[in-house]
Amino acid sequence: MTNRLLLKSDPRRGKLAKFFNRHQIDLPLKFVIPVIIGHFLHVDLCERFLFISGKLPNGLYKKSVWDLTFLFFYFCVFTFLRAATMEFVLKPFSAFMNVSKDKKLRFAEQSWLVIYYTISFTSGLILFYNSPSWNDTSYFWRHYPVWELEKCFKYYYLLQFAFWIQQPFVLQIEAPRKDYMEYMLHHINTLLLVGLSYLCNFTRVGLAVFVSMDLPDVLLCLAKTLHYLKYGFICDLTFVLMVFSWMYTRVYYYGRIIWSTYSEPELYVPEFKLDPLNGNWFPHFVKYFILVLMLGLYILIIFWTLMIFKVVYKLFTNTGITDVRSDDEDEVMVDAVEVEDTKVPLTTANIVNGHLAPPTAIKGKKRRYSRTEQIKNYAARR
Repeated sequence: MTNRLLLKSDPRRGKLAKFFNRHQIDLPLKFVIPVIIGHFLHVDLCERFLFISGKLPNGLYKKSVWDLTFLFFYFCVFTFLRAATMEFVLKPFSAFMNVSKDKKLRFAEQSWLVIYYTISFTSGLILFYNSPSWNDTSYFWRHYPVWELEKCFKYYYLLQFAFWIQQPFVLQIEAPRKDYMEYMLHHINTLLLVGLSYLCNFTRVGLAVFVSMDLPDVLLCLAKTLHYLKYGFICDLTFVLMVFSWMYTRVYYYGRIIWSTYSEPELYVPEFKLDPLNGNWFPHFVKYFILVLMLGLYILIIFWTLMIFKVVYKLFTNTGITDVRSDDEDEVMVDAVEVEDTKVPLTTANIVNGHLAPPTAIKGKKRRYSRTEQIKNYAARR
């Protein structure tokens, strides 16, 4: 119900987005289930979708064209898991926890991200801790090209890749957000970095970036879910922890990664050349292309850092933590629900304290507005 009303309330949503929004569970299953059945029937092609390819005689793995099938399969898996978990677990849980009606969808979205980012950060941290680059950024570049990957590392990297391929799709069908453009730029930039790092054998750098990004996401999404649950003090404490993790991992450590990319390749890369047959994808200009993408992501991080400081200011001035990204979105949800239930024209005359007034509070002759007129009137007020 909520998803349908959200799509009605936002004229940017096209028919294709509405279709995928309604079929996030059944559509991926039409592909995932036959692949799993094929695996149990020992169909070789299905193995290419379910498991990583490119095994070498020494037990390590190289890149393979079959990585594309693996990515597509787990894009479908993540789409199904997200929608099913939200619909059958997190939304009922939000009702059990008495989350307000207009917050249930956002609570489910953020709770799903808490689950995913917790798993991805934990697994990435274990891999990073056991890598030579844990305390030495020079190992991002030493012994390049490192194209033979351990099994668990390749699974981790490709699953993260599949998740981020899914994110622009999710952005099109989830509840509207006022920083849509910033998020889309972030997702495109991230996909380019992940894809380039995997193709060009910069996976040691990529692993460090993944870990530096995931920890603040865990705490930020957790703080938002606690906010929707109205756990004020615990929410504030979680947010403060997130701020410290954000400043260390995203502002400081990710800055170190950028500096390493700028200053260290010439010191440790044996030769800058393009030799794909031997795994070497590092002509000198590639360094600057990577730097541009990294700096683009860093600019977005600084922008969001300023938004975080805005929330910190609210916290220490006793106005409490609010989701600076979602305030407007929640108003859209509330107004859409009320319009559906009351059939009252949505005009500025009917707005009381930012919300649609009940029918008994609206005096005078009522004009029947079309849905298109209601949307235009609401957009003008915003």
